Amino acid sequence: MIKKLGLLLLLVWGQQFCFAQFSRASLQATGLTCALCSKAIHQALEKIPFVQKVSAQLKESGFEITNKPDSTVDPAQIRTAVEEAGFFVGALYLTLEENAAVLDPGVPVRKGDLYFEVLLSGKNGRTRSYQVLNEHFLTEKSYSKLLASPLGDKLRQQPAAIEGLPVFYLKSSEK
Repeated sequence: MIKKLGLLLLLVWGQQFCFAQFSRASLQATGLTCALCSKAIHQALEKIPFVQKVSAQLKESGFEITNKPDSTVDPAQIRTAVEEAGFFVGALYLTLEENAAVLDPGVPVRKGDLYFEVLLSGKNGRTRSYQVLNEHFLTEKSYSKLLASPLGDKLRQQPAAIEGLPVFYLKSSEK
């Protein structure tokens, strides 16, 4: 029994400190009306320290963000950059590196000064892409709909911070 408990603690500790990086982010912005709006967000995203490259998709008001290797992705910095450019985040998806282990649902994982926790995993549990569920990372309508769902009940019960560090809640995405 003690061996099993020790193994479980080692597994959780190991996952917490051997957490794989998010290699890409896909951002859907709202409030864009022209190419200059897109340019403003593009330039703001390029200034974020962990961002290596930004590609705009004008038709979708979206941006593909490639992150620098071995850097910690901070969704709050992405949101701040978009809002300082005068717009809002409609959706944010984070994708794990190809060789990374998938995240286990219900296990908060610390990365730098942040925590990430998967609340809802895909059918096969092997998903590498996750949508950020925190408030201000969805449109108001989408967030209200989320809160009215069973997943919203689960989200409301989660702490906003662990050890004083922000927690970003994720659900698997087929995007």
